[in-house]
Amino acid sequence: MTSADRTPIPRFVVPACVPLGRAVRWFTEKVVHIRAQAIPVEPAGPAAFLQDLSDRGFVTSTSSSIPLYYQLYLILQRAIRDGRLEVGARFPAEDAIASHFAVSRPTANRAVQELINHGWLQRKRGRGTFVDETRLPQLSLLNDRLSFSDEIGAQENHRTRFIRRTTIAATTEDAEALRIPSGDRLVFLRRLHSVGDRVVMVCDSKLPATRFPKLETIPFVDGSLFKTLECAFHCPIRHAERCVEAAQVLDQDVASLLQVPQFAPVLLMSGKAFDKARECVELMTAYVKEGTAFRTIVGATPRKAPERRADASRRVRPPAAAAC
Repeated sequence: MTSADRTPIPRFVVPACVPLGRAVRWFTEKVVHIRAQAIPVEPAGPAAFLQDLSDRGFVTSTSSSIPLYYQLYLILQRAIRDGRLEVGARFPAEDAIASHFAVSRPTANRAVQELINHGWLQRKRGRGTFVDETRLPQLSLLNDRLSFSDEIGAQENHRTRFIRRTTIAATTEDAEALRIPSGDRLVFLRRLHSVGDRVVMVCDSKLPATRFPKLETIPFVDGSLFKTLECAFHCPIRHAERCVEAAQVLDQDVASLLQVPQFAPVLLMSGKAFDKARECVELMTAYVKEGTAFRTIVGATPRKAPERRADASRRVRPPAAAAC
């Protein structure tokens, strides 16, 4: 590397009056900003794209329970998400993919077809396969929308479809969480959420049928469960809890709805919703498909400066007579 190729080292002058902690934070932000400008990630061509996957340690495994074609799909999808190929760039041929990963051509073909079906690639007749412009659904875990389904509903081109609307018997676990007798009837709702042509999530909800009669049949207000509870049953939701964990799709019906193989990885979200009396009224389980981004911004609350207490040892002396 010649001296002309090197990125010049910036010099900063920090006034002596600036506190050390603030100066360090300011200097770090400057250096990170300059490095981000000086070392951009350049998208590669098809051949370099495959080599980059190997350099990053992305390989398939025959010992995994996940089918080879789906492993390959996840690897290629991740690289596209990371911007290793520009939008509109030619995608590697299926023969090249099969040779590089030492898999059969039908396996490579099915992985590429999955990318096309999910909107990551576009096949042009007589020309080849190209990277398509895809926007990931971006959700937040922490916001003022207490309903996770409503959070997805705020996305552009969102669609919801009921898969099941029925009543079931409460299990011992359900009854304990909802504080109802075991065996009582529950309203069970299964909804499929999509953004555009992309399936995002399967969401299951369980609610006490005695408190919300005919909920399984009445139309929802603006497509929202929580708005329906408030408007139709005078039960506004005031508090919600969520738990997130990495899991696999065990339910074959859910896997089919998400268009993924059984035992494929998903983000499993479970939660509870509470009314204004802090009673649990809903149990929620959501299976979020891979390819959904989460972004949460949390701001620190400024701390109040501690009040200064008067020093008891310092007594205020009365003014001298001459000063009056």
